[in-house]
Amino acid sequence: MSLRPQPRPRLSADNGAVMPFVSADEQQSSYDVIVVGSGAAGGQSAYTLCLDGAKVLMLEAGRRYSAETETPMFQTPDAAPLGGVATPDKVFGFYDATVDGGWQVPGEPYVRMTEDPSGSFWWWRCRMLGGRTSHWGRISLRNGPYDFKPRSRDGLGFDWPIAYQDLAPYYDKVELLIGVYGTNEGRENTPDSSPGCLLPPPAPLVSDLLVKQRAGRLGIPLIPGHRAVLTRALDHKRNPPRLLRARQLPVDHRAPPSGARERRSRYHYRCDGLRGDRRA
Repeated sequence: MSLRPQPRPRLSADNGAVMPFVSADEQQSSYDVIVVGSGAAGGQSAYTLCLDGAKVLMLEAGRRYSAETETPMFQTPDAAPLGGVATPDKVFGFYDATVDGGWQVPGEPYVRMTEDPSGSFWWWRCRMLGGRTSHWGRISLRNGPYDFKPRSRDGLGFDWPIAYQDLAPYYDKVELLIGVYGTNEGRENTPDSSPGCLLPPPAPLVSDLLVKQRAGRLGIPLIPGHRAVLTRALDHKRNPPRLLRARQLPVDHRAPPSGARERRSRYHYRCDGLRGDRRA
């Protein structure tokens, strides 16, 4: 089994085009915007700009990554190269989604200013297409009203200059874009999503039902979490016009959440990707 990623097929414009990966010699003569990084911030920026008709070049320091071919599911370590042990490329094992990353990445601008446990901050980084969207836990919770005004509420921290109501419409758009399942329960400081934003949660397991039964006896509610996992197809026919600005996209958007922002921007034929594998 090879550790090298397998090339993905390039599709035609008729059935959904893959975002082109270009070299320095293949770039267009000009772009409207250059986005540095293909993670959550860079991917969302490129997606939004492409919706507005901009020609975008996305720069990524790491190599191309394909979850479909590099992170096979339901396999045991003995089926992987070297028994699935760590390699310089995947320091946490073959099945881990992190490529060229960790708590400390040589050459990254982020550093820890102190080793004092009370003041240190650890930030997970990686160099790969999709950034940390390729290996996050997909827990997708909204900050509640209390979270924006901690100083006013309990005298600790600082109040945000904005309130939950200011971000609520953008929470709606993110949930519609990446596909988040869950339910509205009207819980304190756990805001409900707008109608039609959430996908239905998966059916509970028997163990879930047993926990709910026992918790109910103690007066503790047990509700579905909010996770970016598709429980039904997510495409342009099901997304409300307020997400896509009333534009009808001629493709089926059923890509999984990992790297979803990059996949969505491909369908507008205006986003090129330039990667910089430092080991090449």
